[in-house]
Amino acid sequence: MSATDPAVELVRMMRGALAASGLTRKEIDGSVYWAGGKGSETLVLLHGTNDQAGTWARVVPLLAGRYQLILPDLAGHGESEPHTGRIAFAVVLEGLDRILAHEEARDIILGGNSFGAWIAILYALAHPDRVKRLVLESGGGLARPLGVPLTAVDRETAGRILRAVHGPSYVPQDWVIDTLLARSSDSPMLRLDGIMENFVDGRLAQLRPPATLIWGADDGVVPLSYGKELTAMIRGAKLHVIEGAAHVPHLQQPERFVECLTAIS
Repeated sequence: MSATDPAVELVRMMRGALAASGLTRKEIDGSVYWAGGKGSETLVLLHGTNDQAGTWARVVPLLAGRYQLILPDLAGHGESEPHTGRIAFAVVLEGLDRILAHEEARDIILGGNSFGAWIAILYALAHPDRVKRLVLESGGGLARPLGVPLTAVDRETAGRILRAVHGPSYVPQDWVIDTLLARSSDSPMLRLDGIMENFVDGRLAQLRPPATLIWGADDGVVPLSYGKELTAMIRGAKLHVIEGAAHVPHLQQPERFVECLTAIS
């Protein structure tokens, strides 16, 4: 894609918005992340697959006055390495741990959207002493079928996937469909390695941090029924359902998302 491609420009604008909110781009050993904000608590937010740290641009202005924020580009996503080849789950977790160690982040609130929620659970299981709260948004790593295919093979399927992500009334522009079709053969999601070995169904009873789940009522990717099942499997977990949102409530209903998130601390 050229630098004038709408998808490239959108990512540039989202990452620019992070800088405009006072966050600084940092890099440690190939792992890129954004950090900044104020407050005594550290909030780490993990994006979903095929996404990048700029996805949080709409909620950062609402959070930066309350928290120290750390927003990674997960391994193989955004500007973080590896840029080619397989992306092992272990590499994703190691990249996150490297960032948190560099920032001396302990006793954190760890949140994630979709794939990021899955990584948040795995990190909390591996480092129970470092995570004081979990915020799981539309994801969590259960061995369950998704509501739509993982890749788009034609424009009709692309439309189905986009409506599942953004809501049933979403009407995508042509360039959005074109971008999704281009990802059908080359995307970070297709490079992930170790999916089967990292489902968390049998490990959720080991989770120590309290968990808040945030779900879009119209999520067509990871349906609300999944969210309810995940909530029931995590001891003491609480579920917030956001009307008018689908798979990315932090983008679709940012104020309501922040209300749900800040209610936990």
